[in-house]
Amino acid sequence: MPYRALPDSDATRTAAINAAVAKNAAVAAPDRLISAATATALASLATRWSQETGERAAALGRQTASTSSLDRVGARLRMAASHFIQVYQLGVARGVFSPSGRASYELSVNEETVPDLAAESALLLWANRIVTGEARRTTNFSTEPAMAMPAASEVADLLADYQNELSLQTTAKDTLDAEQQDVADLRPEADALIKDIWDEVEFALRRLDPPSLRRRAREWGVFYALRPGEPEETTTPPPAA
Repeated sequence: MPYRALPDSDATRTAAINAAVAKNAAVAAPDRLISAATATALASLATRWSQETGERAAALGRQTASTSSLDRVGARLRMAASHFIQVYQLGVARGVFSPSGRASYELSVNEETVPDLAAESALLLWANRIVTGEARRTTNFSTEPAMAMPAASEVADLLADYQNELSLQTTAKDTLDAEQQDVADLRPEADALIKDIWDEVEFALRRLDPPSLRRRAREWGVFYALRPGEPEETTTPPPAA
């Protein structure tokens, strides 16, 4: 036999609230299966639930867009920083730059490797080292040319863009966290009211046979789950004899 299953997600909470609101508005007052007090509480909750879940969805959209923008800018900065170090190391190999100049960027003087820039922290670290290190190297090794293709100024511009996008993404994430908390704070009230509504509906229909009770209750948003192997229950009334 199907059993009543209360909502276990925000989507099913929304469905239960909307169904109860729609059904309560569609029937005349004498035919309503929930009390006036419960109907008033439902109207209040429905407004606040819609607002909070809507604000959460909007915040999620902004945070997603901000993260995508950060990823795009980060990819450009990561490429420029990696290319800068690669080109510099090739210049050392050709004798254009002194190996000692590697220390200006806090690179190992005796190694030709390129740091791993995959992590955000590493990307910020080495991009900053490139910008400050280029100024240091051109001062200490004034006879050597400035780096080009890319220049440190290009890395600096991309670094500024990345830091700006990172700030925007952090703000968007904080806003989303706050909106998610607002919905979480409303869930206990929503769950309690949905249970009250379903209890009142089933109590009002208690004299019907179980299949008829469930069919009528479903119109108010009451959800009945099936046990494993149990066939679907018809949701339409049987034809009149």
